[in-house]
Amino acid sequence: MSNTEGLAYVALFILAIALLLTNHLILATVAIVPYVLASFKYSFPTKKAQRNR
Repeated sequence: MSNTEGLAYVALFILAIALLLTNHLILATVAIVPYVLASFKYSFPTKKAQRNR
């Protein structure tokens, strides 16, 4: 994960919490969905192609 991606995830998380605290549930849901989808990107390990020598 690059620094830019990390910053974006932190910003989405803070935005979602702020919207939940101000009772904007629909907007908070819109902010949470990309955060959750992005977390799946790093949840599963990827296999790297190995060359047989």
